[in-house]
Amino acid sequence: MYQLPEKLNKGFTLIEALVALVILTLALGPALVLSSSISSTASVLQNNLIAANLSQEGVEIIRALRDANWHSGLVFDAGLPDGIYRIEWNSNTLIALGTNPPLKQNAGLYNYSLGTDTKFKRTITITKINSEELRVVSDVTWTERGERARDLKVESHLFDWK
Repeated sequence: MYQLPEKLNKGFTLIEALVALVILTLALGPALVLSSSISSTASVLQNNLIAANLSQEGVEIIRALRDANWHSGLVFDAGLPDGIYRIEWNSNTLIALGTNPPLKQNAGLYNYSLGTDTKFKRTITITKINSEELRVVSDVTWTERGERARDLKVESHLFDWK
C-alpha cells in the first residue's frame, strides 16, 4: 500500500478539517435561521393572543355592566352613554378617555393602577344604535418590535332583550 510522505499527510488533514468546517456551517446555518424565525413568530403569536383576550375582556365588562343594570331594575343602558372610554376588569364605572395610558400588568392581571407598563392600550367605544341596541367596540393597540403598529378590535351588539 502506498503512503503519502509525512509532509503531505499533515497538509491533507488541515484540508479535511476546513472542508468539514464548511460542511458543518452549511448544515447548521439554516437551522439557526429557522430557530430565530420561530422565536420571532412565537412572540408575535403571544402578543396577538394577549390582545385578543384584552379586547374580549373589554366587551365582557360592558356586558356585565348591562346585566348589573337589569339586576338593579334599571334600564339596560344606564351609565353606558355614547363615547370612548377605558375601563379596568374589576371596575363598574367607565372612565372618559382623555388620555390613553398603557395597561399595566400586576400578578398576571392587566389594569391601569398597579404594576409595570405593558405595550398594550385599550379603548372601549359605545354607540347607541337605537333604544334597544348598543354597539360596543373594544380596540387594543400595541407596537410590535418597536416599529410596527398593531390593532385588534372586537365588536359586539348588546340588546335590551329582557
